[in-house]
Amino acid sequence: MAYWWLNQKEDDVILLEEEGIVAVPRRDKLGKTSPSYATAGDMRPADIGFVFVGGDLEGVFTVVKPPQDEAIEMAPDFQRRAARIVEVSFFGLPQSVTVEETTLRLRDVLPVMGSPLDPNGAEKDTSVHPVGEALAERLVALCADADPMSEAIGEAMAEAISVGDLPEETKNDLIEARLGFGRLNESVLALWNGGCCATGTVHDVLVRTCAIKPWARATNEERLDSHNALPLLTTWHIAFITGLIAFADDGALLLSADLPAEEARKAGIDPGFRLAVKGERQVAYLAWHRANVFRAG
Repeated sequence: MAYWWLNQKEDDVILLEEEGIVAVPRRDKLGKTSPSYATAGDMRPADIGFVFVGGDLEGVFTVVKPPQDEAIEMAPDFQRRAARIVEVSFFGLPQSVTVEETTLRLRDVLPVMGSPLDPNGAEKDTSVHPVGEALAERLVALCADADPMSEAIGEAMAEAISVGDLPEETKNDLIEARLGFGRLNESVLALWNGGCCATGTVHDVLVRTCAIKPWARATNEERLDSHNALPLLTTWHIAFITGLIAFADDGALLLSADLPAEEARKAGIDPGFRLAVKGERQVAYLAWHRANVFRAG
């Protein structure tokens, strides 16, 4: 899987949303060959892209078919132009991440020269830029942390798994793990006597398997690791995934500054609870959660 940064005009995003295609013109308005035309040719099924308009992050997409060349009507004059067409599945964020927030969150991982972040990109033809590992990780986090909470990046990654070349059984296991079902759910419950790790409740409607390191930010191996999940009653589950609670290495419950102890008790969350941590792998996952999800202060 490769990652891509896509700068587009608003009209081109509409084409992306309505028809599921990224169209990169072969030549610019001056007749010069666009560097992004060649770059788009490297996109492959199961790749993930991040869509920006004027520096605002609008959503993510998954490449579903290899690029093809054809003539297409393109904004603003809707003249037919030779373009590289990439068929994708687009997943919009419920609210754009502004260029100011994007700049703040990405500035230390953006390249000093040739940064893809372009506040004026809404006035230019589509441009495509490859994204390295560090920047990709930060972009995934930016989508995962979007307010209001969005499943866009998880949906894009699930689509990437579906169109990728993994064995069908592995695909099914990964998709079910994202939803808290299937064999992962069974193995997690087996670790915790069939119920919630905090309350002991065994009612299957009330208890959900919850990833410690979120599915969208984990590797495939981590997604299927029973030590990277906890079975939690609904209230505990919501508090955990939103960072209102976390667990120390020794299992002691930690409360966010946003969740006073009295409010936790009213919600059925015991501030004195201690989790029976299942070994060093789980300790590492809990540490990741504290560093990246927990709202300590």
